[in-house]
Amino acid sequence: MITAYLVEDEIFAREDLNDLLCQSNKIEVIGEADGIQKAIWEIHQLEPEVVFLDIHLAKGNGIELAKQLRTLKKPPFVVFVTAFDKYAVKAFSLDAVDYILKPFDEERIEQTIEKIVKWNQLKKEEDQSHDVKEIKPNITISKLAVVKDERILLVDIHNIMYVGTENRQVFIKTLNDKYLIDSHLYEIEQKLENFSFLRVHRGYIINLEYVNEIEQWFSGTYNIVFCDGYKVPVSRSYIKTVRKHLDF
Repeated sequence: MITAYLVEDEIFAREDLNDLLCQSNKIEVIGEADGIQKAIWEIHQLEPEVVFLDIHLAKGNGIELAKQLRTLKKPPFVVFVTAFDKYAVKAFSLDAVDYILKPFDEERIEQTIEKIVKWNQLKKEEDQSHDVKEIKPNITISKLAVVKDERILLVDIHNIMYVGTENRQVFIKTLNDKYLIDSHLYEIEQKLENFSFLRVHRGYIINLEYVNEIEQWFSGTYNIVFCDGYKVPVSRSYIKTVRKHLDF
C-alpha cells in the first residue's frame, strides 16, 4: 500500500478524505496535521509517499509547505485539496500529482488514487534501474496547465505560437485561442527550453515552427510575423540569436 499524510485544518474534511482514501485499499494514511509545523516535522519522520495538502490553512500556507517538501531527500508526491481553483496553475508548477476541489467526490478521489499508483510504480522502476534518483525532474511533459472559465486545461506545447506579456499579465497564444497564465515569463521559458522556442524580447517567447515572415523594421531591427498576422518585435539584444536560429 502507498503511505499518505493529510494536512487539512477542517476536521470534517480531513475525516471525509481519510475515509475515502481508506476505502480504496491502496492508500494507508499514516499521519495527519492541521498546520505546517506539525506536518513538516512528522513528514520528515514518517516519510510518506504522498501528501494530501490543503492550501488555505489556519496555521500556514499549503503552497509554501509544498515548496519545502520538494527539498526533502525523499520528496513525497503532493496532491492539493482545496475549495479554490485559482491556485491550480501554481500547484502544477510545483509538480503536483493532482488538484482536487472540495467537496470531495468519491469518483474523483478514485481517479487521483489511480494516478498516484501509476506515478509510484514508475518511480520505483526508475529507482531500481539506477539511471536516475528521482522520477519527476526527468520527465519532459509536452503540456502546460492553464485555467479558463474555471476549468484546468492542458495545452499542448507544440500548439503554442508565442508567449507574451500584456498589461503585466503573461498570456499564451495558440493557433485557436489565447490563455492568461499565473506564472512569470522566465518560469514559462524554463518549461519550454527543450522545445523549439526562442526568447526574442524581454516580453516575448516565440515558437520557431510558426514563424511566417521576418519583417525588417527601423534602425536594423526586425519583427517576427506569424500565420495569424500578429507581429512580435525583436529586441536589439536578441537580434544575433534570432539571426543564428533562423539563418538569415
